[in-house]
Amino acid sequence: MTTSPIKTTENYNIKMTKVIELKEISKKYQFLKTGVRNIKGNVEDFWALKDISLDVYGGEILGIIGRNGAGKTSLLNIIAGVLSATQGKANINGKVLGLFNLGVGFQDELTGRENIFLNGAIMGATRKELEEKLDSIIEFSELGNFLNMPLGTYSQGMRLRLGFSIIINLDFDILAIDEVLAVGDALFQNKCFQRLMDFKREGKTLVITNQSMDLIERLCDRVILLDHGRLLFQGSTSEGISRYRTLLNTEKFFVGPAQKHRKLVENTKKWADAQSNWGKKLGTKEIIIDKVELRNKFGWKCSKINSWQQLEIKVYFTIRNTAKEPHFGIAIFRNDGVYCYGPNTAFDGYSITELSPGKGYFILKYHKLFLAPGGYKLSIAIWDKFETLAFDYHEGYYNLTIKGKNDVGQLLNMPFKAYPRGHPKNLFTLNLGILKDKWEEKLEAEGVQLGEVKLLNQLNEEKDIFITNEPVKLIINFNKLNSDKDCYLWIGIYREDGIYCQGITQKLNKRVIFKIFFPKLPLLPGGYRISLGVWDSKVKKFKMYHHGLYPFGMVFEQEDHGTVYLEHSWFWRWK
Repeated sequence: MTTSPIKTTENYNIKMTKVIELKEISKKYQFLKTGVRNIKGNVEDFWALKDISLDVYGGEILGIIGRNGAGKTSLLNIIAGVLSATQGKANINGKVLGLFNLGVGFQDELTGRENIFLNGAIMGATRKELEEKLDSIIEFSELGNFLNMPLGTYSQGMRLRLGFSIIINLDFDILAIDEVLAVGDALFQNKCFQRLMDFKREGKTLVITNQSMDLIERLCDRVILLDHGRLLFQGSTSEGISRYRTLLNTEKFFVGPAQKHRKLVENTKKWADAQSNWGKKLGTKEIIIDKVELRNKFGWKCSKINSWQQLEIKVYFTIRNTAKEPHFGIAIFRNDGVYCYGPNTAFDGYSITELSPGKGYFILKYHKLFLAPGGYKLSIAIWDKFETLAFDYHEGYYNLTIKGKNDVGQLLNMPFKAYPRGHPKNLFTLNLGILKDKWEEKLEAEGVQLGEVKLLNQLNEEKDIFITNEPVKLIINFNKLNSDKDCYLWIGIYREDGIYCQGITQKLNKRVIFKIFFPKLPLLPGGYRISLGVWDSKVKKFKMYHHGLYPFGMVFEQEDHGTVYLEHSWFWRWK
């Protein structure tokens, strides 16, 4: 049973049967020398590959990496049988399909359905095989009634969908894929990657090239590194990628000293990427999220809690295939898509070297949830190292309700202290809709004259940039303040995009100086604005307001996403 990072072990899960055997493969192209018109005697040889020897085993995913022009595509074409080697011998045991240019042979005047049979025939499939696979191809493509329309009416994304759907539904033993892994929109890409991982689990052999080292590291059991047509390295994926990056760096020229200090984060994601994906389960399924439980401070299962209460989120999962350097993440969004907070184990500095097949769980505990009453969505994910593709991602899938009344629509309920003391509860009925179209405007009132508004750090220095969780003091000084007993001071903190973060109301009295102290201001990086107003509760309107006129910024040492930092802790275990 493991509750901390574990040692990496190489487990390629492959059948020890050679399906590809290359012996001293070389490939030569000939072209005219520059500036020469007469072909005879003026042809120059170019060796795209030189003396490549390689064995690939059944069920293995091999990555071919290298710079542009290194010979990757030539080698793939030889494996796929599209090209023949100039020298050497290639033994291929099994049916090979090459995934190079999607939709080769497509005809615009034919329907999508007719192009399935045309393209499939070019790929070597029989009419009978295509008829048997037709329903699977159509279902995977998600093109529906468009299959009966001419291909000339298709967008490029639709053509890619159709081409990919055809080839991955045909029978093969070996699939050679050249730089065509990004197909269509995000959802369809996820579906394609999931199918590739299915092939891996089924024991198919894949040979791929791609310039994204994140994807190579994620998909491949091992890699080979080519440079100028020669084999520089073959072995573990991580070492191969490291050598490739070293090779790339030899062509870079750096000026100036190395950066010694990590730059503070000045902005971060504030909205959900795509609410249309909420309620969907995505991912390549090397790891599967089995069950999610929300528990309150008593340890009881719940979907509703009060603001400021503890919340524990426990996620059970099954590891189907060894996953290297994963991390866990949970994001909270308000129902309208506002990003509240999205911590993950990588942001928090935890390193999980490897997850081996088995069962496990992880827990994220929020010690106090400073969210205002309302409805929220949770996204829960187990990610790869660089968040390229999720192993499993339940996006906006789980509901959470913070109980209570929230007529003004504020997002947060951050702790603060107000001087003079007093926080009248009945003032949450003030009508902020009056200020809807008044951003960066002000209304002055007779008898009310605002002096200064300033923010101070813990050393009482006036500032306009603060670090997340730094103590902050807000001071509001009126030169003149003549108001009756029904008037109150309202202070509103907004995000720069107009999202109302938090409001504070204070009873007006003979004092002209008001102080608000945040022991820790937990706002995450980005720009914010302060609004002020004098609210007359008797006539239910503002006597004066300065709406969004006092800007300040937040920075942070961590790369957390969202609006507010919430104190939390992680725990995980698997066996």
